[in-house]
Amino acid sequence: MKLAASAAIALLAGSAGAQCEPVWDVTLGNPGVSTGYIEPIIAWDDGTGEKIYAGGSANNIGSVAQADYLAQYDPADGTWSAVGPGIQQGNTNAFLTSMCVWDDGGGEKLFVTGFYFSAGNAEGTKSLACWDGDEWSALDSDFEPNSATATYDALPADLGDGEMLYISGNFETIGGIAAGRIASYNGESFAKVGEGNGFFGSFSPFVQSLFTRDDGNGLKLYACGRFDGVDGVSARNVARYDPVTGQWERVGSGLNPVSSLANFTAFTTFDDGTGEALYLSGQQFRVPGDGQIYLCAKWDGTSWTGVGQTLSGRATDLAVWDDGSGPALYMAGTAMFEVNYFAKLADGVWEPAQSGINNPPVNGNFSSAFGLYTASDGIIVGGNFSQVGGLDPVTGVGEGDPIPARGMATLTPCNSGCPADLDGDDDTDADDFFAYLDAFASDDQSICDIDADEDCDADDFFGYLDLFAQGC
Repeated sequence: MKLAASAAIALLAGSAGAQCEPVWDVTLGNPGVSTGYIEPIIAWDDGTGEKIYAGGSANNIGSVAQADYLAQYDPADGTWSAVGPGIQQGNTNAFLTSMCVWDDGGGEKLFVTGFYFSAGNAEGTKSLACWDGDEWSALDSDFEPNSATATYDALPADLGDGEMLYISGNFETIGGIAAGRIASYNGESFAKVGEGNGFFGSFSPFVQSLFTRDDGNGLKLYACGRFDGVDGVSARNVARYDPVTGQWERVGSGLNPVSSLANFTAFTTFDDGTGEALYLSGQQFRVPGDGQIYLCAKWDGTSWTGVGQTLSGRATDLAVWDDGSGPALYMAGTAMFEVNYFAKLADGVWEPAQSGINNPPVNGNFSSAFGLYTASDGIIVGGNFSQVGGLDPVTGVGEGDPIPARGMATLTPCNSGCPADLDGDDDTDADDFFAYLDAFASDDQSICDIDADEDCDADDFFGYLDLFAQGC
């Protein structure tokens, strides 16, 4: 007997949860990048409307001339454009590492870190510059233009003396002061953070990521990367600064990298149901007292615990996003073959997020996801890949047909408000109808079982017709 439309909607939304799944939107990745990868991504309104800024090592982003290493996408008209005169590489390759928005006293600006010769050909913009919507300008960092100096992160934070911009990288001096790979900037000048001896290590130390967190003992500045310690304190790959004491300190018992060349990459906060905690990602490491190898760990303010199962490779970024079923922790990475480089933590296990991102890469041998950004309409993934979703031809992970997307794609929330819209384009059309027919013919109960009675029959078919007739 034919189901009433209201009953079908209730059953589909409540019981057949598999039909309400996140959907890949590949607008940003078509045409995408011609070479290289995308990593830092951010949304910012410079006063002319919000745009998506995407950077990395990529060339001709969106097939736009001068859009090397950085470009902006205007969702209002669906076009990519260069950011002023763009980023100049000099006599070697360039890449961006992070972007943030901060008011330096003269209005909001977009601050860009990385390794590059100059921004907009402006003097003094080696590896650190800001964009105000009209022009590029320097921060008087005094980096030698042809040096190997790179900056890796910039974080606005107020540690008690007013909001400043904290900048990290591989530099030993910045703005004429000895800083040891981290410094604060007040909009006019730089200052050391701590004693100023800075981060040290046996092989090319650097600070990759910064984060602030109050775990019950006051707000502190966390830093991770590749280093053995800071200001004489032994603190391998992760440390924190206490602004009350003015000292850097170890975080608990620390973490133990498997490789001496390993680096830690990103922080975020997440509540797994036991309270909000700090999460840290990186290359393979062990937690003290636990022999398992992890790519992610949780700091609850007292101790470290490993997160998820053992995976190969290196995690590159973390983000929290709600796909419609509640907030979850997501992780991007490289050589994480078991989860197709982009994973969601589900019941303590890392699983490919909508089959992850897939091979072949834009360049190289294997795909990678490098950057995550939680936007208003989904979570944007940037990296080195040419497809998302579907069965990966190299790893054999995933299912279905992959979708072309070069370097960028957005995973959008499940469309619970329009259950007949199977492809998530906010419309019910022939594509949705034939998709349901295919699912019905193949007895794919995750799609065709509208009344959730564990079979696909006439009730389900007519129930879907009712939903389809209502449209979106």
